[in-house]
Amino acid sequence: MTKVVIDINNVSFNYGTVPVLENVSLKIYEDEFIGIIGPNASGKSTLLKLVLGLLEPDRGTIKKYNNECKHKRHHIGYVPQHITFARDFPITVEEVVMMGHITPASKFFKFNKDEVASAKQAMQALEIEDIANRQIGALSGGQLQRVLIARALVCQPNILILDEPTSNVDMRVEEDIFSLLKNYSEHMTIIVVSHDIAFISGYVDRVACLNRTLVCHDTKSISGKIIEELYDAPVKMIHHHH
Repeated sequence: MTKVVIDINNVSFNYGTVPVLENVSLKIYEDEFIGIIGPNASGKSTLLKLVLGLLEPDRGTIKKYNNECKHKRHHIGYVPQHITFARDFPITVEEVVMMGHITPASKFFKFNKDEVASAKQAMQALEIEDIANRQIGALSGGQLQRVLIARALVCQPNILILDEPTSNVDMRVEEDIFSLLKNYSEHMTIIVVSHDIAFISGYVDRVACLNRTLVCHDTKSISGKIIEELYDAPVKMIHHHH
């Protein structure tokens, strides 16, 4: 029987008096690649923050590994939707990737041989080892996104969560990133938020449609009618050839 790694049970959340999520339930399984879609302000990023423990639900529960790793956040890698930083801050690609090893227990940001080796492995997987010494402010959008994914992967997490990981990259880079994520999903649970419904359906196992409430579908059952109901507007489905 496939192991449940995240169990979201009847979760509701409000920002003040504004309801964002209502009675959301979802079981996510070990080594599953699941996509979350929905219109703007539908609660996608909020749901991720609840799973990460950055927010607490008003009602309902979220269990990760049956709460066995509640205090081990390094089991989860996270790539945020937006990252802001001083473009002239003197830090290299390799140093950013190494930051993925930092935990509250880290002392003086010293890294052992295994941690250095895993950073090199992550950079090789994302094909950024040749820019390891480049300043982070000199990167293109696609390069920066690869660096952030490598930073999330460097601690070899059990669960990888990505919020719109390809929103600022071109189609070729998007295909490269999702192909890489598909390979990682063979031994890692991956949750990705995306607006490109037709594109992600070629990679993910299931699609969770979220607009305050949530309904989950197998990718084969996603239709134009389902998407129109989710976005409350006519939607034209476009097939992406890979």
